[in-house]
Amino acid sequence: MTEKLKILFIHNTAMWYRIPFFKQLALNYDLHLVFTHFDVISSIYNSTTTRNIKGLEDVNYTILENDKKGNAQNLDKILKEDYDIIIGGSWDSIAELRETIKISRYAHKHNIPFIIWREDWDWKRPNNIKQKILDKTIKHLTQKADQILVPGTIHKQYFQKLGVKPENITIMPNVSNIKGYNPNITQDTNIKTILYVGRLIKRKGVIYLIKAFKKLHKKHENVRLIIVGEGDEEKTLKKYIKDHKIPDITFTGKIPNNQLKDYYQMANLVVVPSTDDEMGDPWVFILNEAMYYSNPVIATDAVGAAYDMIEDNGYMVKQRNPDELYIKMDEIISNPKIEESMSKKSKEIIDKKYQYKNMTNAFDNAIKKVKK
Repeated sequence: MTEKLKILFIHNTAMWYRIPFFKQLALNYDLHLVFTHFDVISSIYNSTTTRNIKGLEDVNYTILENDKKGNAQNLDKILKEDYDIIIGGSWDSIAELRETIKISRYAHKHNIPFIIWREDWDWKRPNNIKQKILDKTIKHLTQKADQILVPGTIHKQYFQKLGVKPENITIMPNVSNIKGYNPNITQDTNIKTILYVGRLIKRKGVIYLIKAFKKLHKKHENVRLIIVGEGDEEKTLKKYIKDHKIPDITFTGKIPNNQLKDYYQMANLVVVPSTDDEMGDPWVFILNEAMYYSNPVIATDAVGAAYDMIEDNGYMVKQRNPDELYIKMDEIISNPKIEESMSKKSKEIIDKKYQYKNMTNAFDNAIKKVKK
């Protein structure tokens, strides 16, 4: 029996959509999974966390505590164990950048292949000294890495722009673990439902969706907009709706993941209107989820996933452009044949390209490249 490769996989936290991926890796490799900033899931998604991670009961994982400066404790001790490959890398905070530099230096000093897994792409960034120093550091780290794992083509292009050789970049598609159908939920044939799911923050661009919907509703009375999520922009959005007397918009608040299927099933169209305010959206799993439930989709050019996931199943539009968004929304809901065709194409794309087997196969290919 061939001995399994021993892999140290360092990641910030255990997002629910990553659990099946980690679980499969633990079957294929001798995996030590280390979470360095576990509470990120709480600060970003306002989700509860537990140290006993459901779904990873049989996986060797460690959760590191953070000191007052946010540094992951005992990382040095873990690095000194014997590994064939180390995977990690993040620069979302100063602490994570320091840790990545440490991991990179250790791996190269001990001649251990080092793989970075990131979702960056070439969105608009601040033009200041701090960003320039960070960009230079990222360029150095990525050029020294043995492989870069990225979710899509626009991400690969970004790292190539930093000087990473194309053969050192592997596209590993992002996958969502949403599943199941509610037999009690069906589309209302008398009304067209447009759905938004996500945080209500400025970067998500929901105001542009509302402006586009305002025009759409003037042409189609049998259309409604459902906004699922919460955030600090909620009051501003509701005030705009009230001031402009826009009907048929419903805010549901935050919906548990296991109930989102009800909304995807009743939708005729799902829109992701993100902007690059402060940063672009690295991926947006809402596209995965919407397409799993056979929804046509529209996303802006500030959405990383749009460049790969939108083919003949929807449209990618310019960010902050409610007029273009209105035109494409109108085109889909006005034509049942287009809606039906896009619906089928969405499910076809998900079934063919965005399953966990696609993700783990890509991971295996990256491992083979560094172990030649």
